[in-house]
Amino acid sequence: MGYAFYMSFQQWNDKLGMDHPFTGLSNYTDLISDPQFHGAMARTAYFSVITVLGGVALAVAIALLLNREFKGRTIARVLLLVPWAVPPVVNGIMWKLIFDGTSGILNGLLKSMGLIKDNVQWLADPSTAMNILIFAEMWKLLPFLCLLMLAALQGITENLHKAASIDGAGAWNKFWRIILPNIRGPLMFALIVQSMWSLKVFDTIYVLTGGSGGPAEGTTTINFLAYLTNFSNLDRGYGSAMAVTIMVLVLLVTAFWILLFGRLNRSKGDIND
Repeated sequence: MGYAFYMSFQQWNDKLGMDHPFTGLSNYTDLISDPQFHGAMARTAYFSVITVLGGVALAVAIALLLNREFKGRTIARVLLLVPWAVPPVVNGIMWKLIFDGTSGILNGLLKSMGLIKDNVQWLADPSTAMNILIFAEMWKLLPFLCLLMLAALQGITENLHKAASIDGAGAWNKFWRIILPNIRGPLMFALIVQSMWSLKVFDTIYVLTGGSGGPAEGTTTINFLAYLTNFSNLDRGYGSAMAVTIMVLVLLVTAFWILLFGRLNRSKGDIND
């Protein structure tokens, strides 16, 4: 980290020779006016909002279902672990094979059902490729978030639910007044971890797009752009500035969630008082 921070203040490009002159904040100022970086930031924001807010909300909903008594609940909980057990690279290869435009399983299935006549090039369209990336990442990370939320739900005593039912509380009131306050800590942790992962996503992009971040940079997030800048363009100084910027973004997002939930905890304390 220290060496990356040091390199970010230099013109360190392997294509320009061995001299690495000190350039101060020029790499950082270049980021501000770099349209490629702006595009990567916009794609990262889109990816992060859906995978963080949507992923955590979906995890809470699934955990609430798995916390209920029903036949086959144990099997459902075990099956939930399957996506989490798949290595990230294998996950990317699996979805690449499924969405392959020539011999993909999805095209074959849709053809057999009569829904399409010709093969669809799913990964050839930038917006479609990004949505496939989001789906693949959420499928991989959702089990961990679900298990985290399920563990938090199981820590809520049944007496609280019974008392709320006796007082006439409905499902929404139980969720808002009992469940949500009691899972606030794990919920904050889930949001922080998922935010970090969304900003640092790399494996699935690399495998899904063949290391290009395409098509037309459609899946190039800021972390993947930093990789391309460092290891494809060999611009170590500029790439290090991107890496430091990502680190700062991770710290800011983490601080945001901690401050937000800290304020909510204080508000809850004032209400209880």
